[in-house]
Amino acid sequence: MSALFLVTAVGEDKPGTLNRLADITHSQQGKWLSSRVVNLDGQFACIFKVQVPQKNSQTLQDALLNVDGVQLDIHDCKPAHLSQSESLRLVIDAEDRPGLINDITRLLVGHGVNVNKLECHRVSVPEAGGNVFTAELDLMVPDSENTASIIAEIESLQAQMVVNQAH
Repeated sequence: MSALFLVTAVGEDKPGTLNRLADITHSQQGKWLSSRVVNLDGQFACIFKVQVPQKNSQTLQDALLNVDGVQLDIHDCKPAHLSQSESLRLVIDAEDRPGLINDITRLLVGHGVNVNKLECHRVSVPEAGGNVFTAELDLMVPDSENTASIIAEIESLQAQMVVNQAH
């Protein structure tokens, strides 16, 4: 029987850190089923799902928690959402303003949309007279919701917002 859990790790980005986490996992006969790693301003953040033989689960968790220089948390895996949903990828471009991400995520929550990935950037564009906001979102939209309507609602959050469906 296998144990499943999620690990979040944050720390200074140094060569070999991710390899050390993978080595520890492998040493207990575990494997990473999926992972995401982000490097931002010399720091890294990683989340990975681990499968390990049940008998090795606690030993692996203890070893991971003792890695120096990494803030690490372990989370139980919850059962997947049972409702039917469809994947939707969006790219949003807009004039930047305070609260924009908050408004977008509030709208998505109101429609029962799960955010699998949200990556955003703000870029100074002097020719445009300010900052431009761009975001890529991977979403899971319940089958009961109309994706065209959700896109239209996002676009209505402010003038000159462009939302494109990515493929």
